[in-house]
Amino acid sequence: MSKDIQALLSRLAGGDMDALGALYDTLSVRVFNYARTIARSREMAEDITHDVFLQIHKQAAKLAKMSNPEAYIMVTARHHAYNLLKRGRQENVPLDDAREAEGPSSAYGRLLFDDAFSRLPANQRETVYLHLICGYPHKEVARLQNAPVVTVKWRYGKALAQLRAYFSQDEKEEHYNECL
Repeated sequence: MSKDIQALLSRLAGGDMDALGALYDTLSVRVFNYARTIARSREMAEDITHDVFLQIHKQAAKLAKMSNPEAYIMVTARHHAYNLLKRGRQENVPLDDAREAEGPSSAYGRLLFDDAFSRLPANQRETVYLHLICGYPHKEVARLQNAPVVTVKWRYGKALAQLRAYFSQDEKEEHYNECL
């Protein structure tokens, strides 16, 4: 995928604006979801995504020469998100729904997941998103987060343990309520 992105960046650097659209189609969901994982707000994630693609447009020639421009783009999204948070925005804004739910059980499941995910510390949410959702190996996540690989693995394991505990507790409560 990186070669495809580099080819699109080369085309963009040459003035082909259709390449920007293709880059947006390829990366925008990933950038948006990553920004939303950090900022925890749909509106902020939209702003971050917009800013990242403006920066991609400005730096296309530089990005096209990189060996892994996608990682650089994700780091850019991360920096934009944390800069917005540092400017006084609250980190604990409720996580809004990213997609329409299909039926009551799906809506309930989505609410449970959002609640469980929002209870994780920001660095653990980010680690889970990058590794589990984006599919980056721990080594790449470590590079993106500027942290040792062992720390990233610890965060990931800790986050999964907390999610398991959360859902185990929920299942216990559900079973208890069924017995009443």
